[in-house]
Formats: sequence, C-alpha cells, structure tokens
Amino acid sequence: MVLSWAVFRNYALHAEEIGGNITDYPRFFLMPHSCNVEAEPDGSNIIRLADPNDHVDHEVEMVIRLGEDLKPEAMCIGCDTTNRTRQGKAKVESWPWLEGKAFVGSAVLGTWTEWDPRAMRLILSVNGEVKQDSSTSEMIHSVNLLIETLVNWYGLSPGDYVWTGTPHGVGRMFEGDVVECRMINLEGEEVSKINAVCVI
Repeated sequence: MVLSWAVFRNYALHAEEIGGNITDYPRFFLMPHSCNVEAEPDGSNIIRLADPNDHVDHEVEMVIRLGEDLKPEAMCIGCDTTNRTRQGKAKVESWPWLEGKAFVGSAVLGTWTEWDPRAMRLILSVNGEVKQDSSTSEMIHSVNLLIETLVNWYGLSPGDYVWTGTPHGVGRMFEGDVVECRMINLEGEEVSKINAVCVI
C-alpha cells in the first residue's frame, strides 16, 4: 500500500503567504492511498473539489517515488490540493488537519520520469494564467534531509511517495477550471506534466 509523506512549509515565501513559521527540521503529514490520483500517460487528470462551497487551493510540488533501497527512483509533478475551509476550522478547534489535507483525490499526480537530483522548475497555471513558478533549489530542507528524517523517525517502504512542499502562489480553484502543471529540467525539457479539469 503506497503512502504519501508530505512536508509542509518547505519554501520560505509560501510559509510567509500563509502566515506560518519555517520549521527547524522537516515536519510531515500523511496521506493514505485513497488520496492519490494517477495521471493518464498524456498527463490528463482531474481535480476533485468535493464541495463547491469550500475554498480549495492548488499547491504545485515535486513528488518522489522511492525504490527498493528507499532512495529516489522516479519523480513527477504533483498538485496537492488543500481544503482551506476545513483546515481553517480544524486549526481554530485544535483538531487534526486530516479533513483538509487528506481527503479522497487530494493528491493529483502527473506523469512519472526517472529521478534527476538537479534543480527542477515547477510551473502551475489556471485557465492559462501562471500562478506558481519556482525552482526546487528554493526548498528549505533538501530531498536528502526529507528522506533521512522520514527513515529515522517514521520508517518508509519501497514505493512510498514523498511530496516535497509547494512554493508561493497558491490559490483557490473553482469547478471547470483547467489546471496545468509542468516540471522543467535544467536543459529546458518538460519531464512531467498534468492537464487537469476541476470537478465537483
């Protein structure tokens, strides 16, 4: 069973835009297998908003899949979706964030490609307008540190996913929005993509 381990506040500007602190070491939340929505080979996917009255944000990220040795073997672009309405209420009531971060279909995945440890450019657009455009070089905690922390504190299994955090520019999505995500390598080549439509 694939588990998704997601680090939060791993980009300084994103921490700032949501009014959060930068953590001294990586801190994670866990998403079950039911969160994952794998893309078609051409990158086609859907983003489920669940409730039209709730505020659901897009969060573009690099996602890593672990091999048998618990080292990265593959990567893809991902769109982690956050239900701010449910998360906000949970914060006020001191409840767990599970309802806002780990609902069915909340982890939207792109096309997989071989792992490349070099910096990647992450781009997300909504209806053709770029909303997020940053480099993984801006991550506060490196991929190696993320995996080391997970191995030492929680334990990992081959095939698990590690979501490496979102840069600034997150924003609300609405039914019918077209969300496109791209991961670009240092040569300017598109190595992973998502072409998704938001549905209820």
